[in-house]
Parts: sequence; C-alpha cells; structure tokens
Amino acid sequence: MKNLKILLPMLAFIFAIGMAFAIDHKEEPEVLALDYYKVGSTWYSVAEQDCGIGEFTCRIQFGANGTPHDLYENMGDKDPKPSGTPDIIVLP
Repeated sequence: MKNLKILLPMLAFIFAIGMAFAIDHKEEPEVLALDYYKVGSTWYSVAEQDCGIGEFTCRIQFGANGTPHDLYENMGDKDPKPSGTPDIIVLP
C-alpha cells in the first residue's frame, strides 16, 4: 500500500506529460470566400465582394479605367450576383 501511494501520483504525472505530446495542435487553414468574373470563356476569381441585395447586377472593374465585369457567386453560374446599387465596385 505504501508503494501504491507513491506510484499512483508518479504514473499520473508520467501520463500527463505523455498526453501533452500526443495532442495534435494543427491550425485549420483559413477558407477564403471567392467570387468569380468571366472574360471571354475564362473564369477568374476575386475576393468575395459585398454587393448587398437588390435589383441591380453586381459589377467590378480593376482600376478607374478598367473594363467592368459582372460578378458571379460560383464559377459557371448563368446569373450574376444581385446588387443593391447600380455602382461598380472598383478594385485596385
């Protein structure tokens, strides 16, 4: 019984140290939300844009003098994302 009083705390300590190394601490990769635009027959992705909800079509353009493109929620969609305003989102 004397050995058991000494042995049990030692075993608990050893198991605690062992379990500390057994736990896998991987960080989950951040999932990026993407929107898509189409040039010709090629789809390109951009960071998700907040277009709001409305009756207009969500459009983006790159730079002040860029060509406007309709923005789609998923690659291959036929209908562009709706927008609450007719304004074009200008991306750098």
